[in-house]
Amino acid sequence: MLLAVLFGVDKLLALVRDTVVSNAFGATAVLDAYYAAFELPDGIFTLIAGSVMASTLIPVLTARIAERDHEGVWRLVSTVINLALIVVVAVSIVAMIFSFQVIEAVAPGFDAEHTLLASQLMRIVLLQTVLFTSSGILMGALRAYQHFLLPALAPICYTLGRIAGTLLLAPRWGVFGLAWGGLAGSVVYFLVLVPGLIYFGARWWPSLRHPDLRIVLGMMGPRVMGLGVTYLNFVLPTFLGSQLPAGAISAYEYAWRLMQFPETIIGTAVGVAVFPTLAELANSGDRRGLSRTGSWALRMVLLLAIPAAVGLLTLGRPLTTVFLQRGAFDALATARVVWALQFFALGLLGHGALEVASRLFYAQRDMWTPFFAALAGFVVNAVLAWLLLPSLAHGSIALANSLAVCLQVIILLLVAGHRLGGMEGRKIASSLARTLVASALMGAAVIGFRALVPDAGVAVTAAGGLLIGGVTYVVAVVLLGSEEIRALPALLRRRG
Repeated sequence: MLLAVLFGVDKLLALVRDTVVSNAFGATAVLDAYYAAFELPDGIFTLIAGSVMASTLIPVLTARIAERDHEGVWRLVSTVINLALIVVVAVSIVAMIFSFQVIEAVAPGFDAEHTLLASQLMRIVLLQTVLFTSSGILMGALRAYQHFLLPALAPICYTLGRIAGTLLLAPRWGVFGLAWGGLAGSVVYFLVLVPGLIYFGARWWPSLRHPDLRIVLGMMGPRVMGLGVTYLNFVLPTFLGSQLPAGAISAYEYAWRLMQFPETIIGTAVGVAVFPTLAELANSGDRRGLSRTGSWALRMVLLLAIPAAVGLLTLGRPLTTVFLQRGAFDALATARVVWALQFFALGLLGHGALEVASRLFYAQRDMWTPFFAALAGFVVNAVLAWLLLPSLAHGSIALANSLAVCLQVIILLLVAGHRLGGMEGRKIASSLARTLVASALMGAAVIGFRALVPDAGVAVTAAGGLLIGGVTYVVAVVLLGSEEIRALPALLRRRG
């Protein structure tokens, strides 16, 4: 619940960020260049820091913490940070030198002016990647200690930095103000973690060796490959979108962020919170506990993600209008965002469930199975997006993404069920049936409300639809006997 609330705050601020960004830049070629500037820096962070900060590092740190070897914990964290920074700094310097060529590769449809703009922006973004590398690994260490507050507050500070950059710097520096605001936010992101590091006795050693390093590096191999596939999924929209009319990449990114609002609150919050527990159960060899805990987490995602997807489908247009349509962002831009958002809504459950399904394997130090599932998903994503691009434009990229992530989840759950002797399939099926019925009733209530007040303003439509839909869903799912929603209050009291 703590993570859901804080992630919710971050996503609300992200909507504020998108509102001020859309007001300043709309959905234009300049903003397309800004998003393209993140492709390589995000890839560097994902492949290096992302591969160790949680999925490979937390299971190893959890074992050390269980043995109360706190010095060993921070020696390992220091070693991993030192090695990661050496690689990230070296790659970033090379990327800065060849930034123009990098943008030509990831966005081949850009003209020379916007390729140059994106390459200049990328040099700024690479600086924050260096900061995020250290912060991301330290965040994983704090989560291994079951501390979630400060790691959840840090992204809020980064979002605030981008908002400040847009409001205070962009009027004078244009899109570069947005980039410098993000860099300032990344500095605060790191500083927010410091009190937690002091509390848990963090220390730094100038070391490049540790007894557990070979274990971490061994798990990193397939994890880097898996994240490499994930990274290609994120580059694909820029690669294909650069060949569409200007603003297609921005419209896709706005829709992605709107879908990420519920996905982060639901899937990411559940996945991050449950992962240290899954790691403890895996370290102790408790396969039954892994199955029960994984099943519970999946049912919580089902309970919340399906109605959220129905909400995006029925209220996507008024919500997009309320949050984004102002200033340089006109009705045409809204229509382009909604076009992609409806396809993303179809994959919301898949994205949420993937946060749990993948961590079932990471907890068991199995990085290969998620890699092969991600590879299968990428092939489906790339082929479908390319084939449907002429008919669905940027909507094809969103639809292919949704179908691909659902395929990943199906593969992972089938393998997990076989390995763990089942995933409490009857409970999941029963929960799914109740949730689908309640969500259908919710959708009908929202559609009925919109039909009754067709002339209401978009703000009334959005707020009223959310209220009526939410109340209808909660009442319906309780009357249908949802075990998860009935157990939630007691669970929260017991956790507190």
